[in-house]
Amino acid sequence: MHFESRQWIPGTVDEVERAMLDPRYLAFLLQHHGVLLEVQQLERKDEGDLVRRKVRYRPKPVIHSVGPKQVPPEYFAFVETSTYDRRKKEMTFSNAPLSGSIGRMLVNTGTLRLRDAGGGQTERVMDGEIALKLPFLLKPLAIVGEQVIKAEGLKILQGEAPVLGRFIQEVLRKA
Repeated sequence: MHFESRQWIPGTVDEVERAMLDPRYLAFLLQHHGVLLEVQQLERKDEGDLVRRKVRYRPKPVIHSVGPKQVPPEYFAFVETSTYDRRKKEMTFSNAPLSGSIGRMLVNTGTLRLRDAGGGQTERVMDGEIALKLPFLLKPLAIVGEQVIKAEGLKILQGEAPVLGRFIQEVLRKA
């Protein structure tokens, strides 16, 4: 299933890029985002024009049980593996669930692009794919599952955009 999100961030492309890559941003994001329970940078390599990183995220669970079986919050944790290209103003990413059983079924990849929207704003466009690889008899559930994952992912993005703008205003511009 394809997804796309467009957001307008109050800040220049340079400010948005610096904020997204600022080591202080993840702690700020965790403090001010209503859906995330954990954000932890696992790895970061700055290679000139390229920034490679791995970040662990754990959002609040959206499903607490399936029938009588409880769904542990860890089932919703994932690691973003991404590469940001400063020349292209573009990030490619892959989100991998930490749960082994879910990780074998779920594929989530995409691209984030920053564009000058004029007036000191940046348009952030994210598009990609979400796919659940389920056995043939469970294929109808894959469509529903992909829609739920897409909706929850877009909620996280929508909640993150104002936090990014706030970080630019309160941290980058005050420095």
